[in-house]
Amino acid sequence: MVTTLTNVNSFAVASFKRDYNNLGSDTRLLKEPSILLPISCKKTISVAWKDISHLEAISNYTMFHFNNGKKLLVSRTMKDFLAKLDDELFVRIHKSFAINLNYLVQFDVKEEMYVQLKDGKKISVSRRKKKAFLEKTKNYLGNSQVF
Repeated sequence: MVTTLTNVNSFAVASFKRDYNNLGSDTRLLKEPSILLPISCKKTISVAWKDISHLEAISNYTMFHFNNGKKLLVSRTMKDFLAKLDDELFVRIHKSFAINLNYLVQFDVKEEMYVQLKDGKKISVSRRKKKAFLEKTKNYLGNSQVF
């Protein structure tokens, strides 16, 4: 069971998220960051970071999952794309998964070892990625009484 704000390793996230619209002074956030995804030999599309809910590694391919429920399979490794995405916003939680912290609703890294996204999808957190996940989540949420 996931409790709210009572256990350091298990809680809901919604009330602690940073509001990027009110930061204003950070010029990096004034333009909408995006990434180019190759969809064929000569064609690429630009996708905003805010539209990507999570990434899934499938061998040497990466499946992009978007906030509208659509998916796109791209023939490059997830490692290649994570190098181009904001490392404060995207965190690898498993060998096969990376999530956008904007879509994180709740997580439990003590008992069940999972994160839950806005679309209801639960993704397991590996033991090896747990520490990095907690550090990035703490940085993303800022100084709060939970940590």
